Amino acid sequence: MEKKINYIENDEQLITKALEGDEKSLEKLISNNQAKLYNLAFKMVMDHDDALDLTQEILIKIITNLSSFNSSKAKFTTWAYKIAVNHILNMKKKKFEVRINDFQKYTDLIENLPSHQPEKNPEENILAKEFQAGCMSGMVMCLERTERIAFILGGIFLLDSKDCSEIMDITNDNFRKKLSRAKTKLFENMNGICGIVNPDNKCRCNKKYKNFVNLKMLDSKNLRYSGENLPLIKEKMENKITKFTNDYYGPFLEIFRNQVFHEPPDLRDWFKKILKSGDFKEIFNI
Repeated sequence: MEKKINYIENDEQLITKALEGDEKSLEKLISNNQAKLYNLAFKMVMDHDDALDLTQEILIKIITNLSSFNSSKAKFTTWAYKIAVNHILNMKKKKFEVRINDFQKYTDLIENLPSHQPEKNPEENILAKEFQAGCMSGMVMCLERTERIAFILGGIFLLDSKDCSEIMDITNDNFRKKLSRAKTKLFENMNGICGIVNPDNKCRCNKKYKNFVNLKMLDSKNLRYSGENLPLIKEKMENKITKFTNDYYGPFLEIFRNQVFHEPPDLRDWFKKILKSGDFKEIFNI
């Protein structure tokens, strides 16, 4: 009996089949890319509900524009990120963009939080990590949008600068300047307060987190920014940590790459409902 050979289809092959009316290929294409798009959206807006809405809106744009994708001009991931970034740059301000947008106000807020004595128990470790991840996300929110995107793509996700400039539709030199400004702003503001970035600073996550627990904004049973048994960003992105090892900001950027890579909510039911739409059936000959 001839043995059946299983092979993994790449995104370009899935696109070809999807455009021929293969629903499973379209579903697989979305499944392959939804987590990266979701994590980009989450890093930009700092809220899971807003990130889910954005991811769904971005996926709809990707699906409805699949026929315009040209593999000779760009990789699918680059093309998809470009659609995502354009959508994000033009979206209305989300709630955390309204609340957190100024470094001085944000660092003053964190620095002025009362400190408490560490309790040295398992829950404290979980809550301190959650506070740390949330605080760092807030720092990123203080960057204006284009710098924030540049920092996420180039500084955290480690995408190639040529791809990043194409995604953002700017020159390579312009992208590098935006990334450099973003890294400098983040480092200078965090270096002046954060005990993780600079051990000489007094601010410690395990001495601050209780403020947010008391405000019911931090819950060990409902983690929003960290998580147990989840992969790290640097483990999920295609580009491994090599090109920035000699960078002045290398150790600083590493703390962002050591944050968790969030799994998006299961979008299969949502996707199947979308496919039942008459417009989608017509587009994909389903």
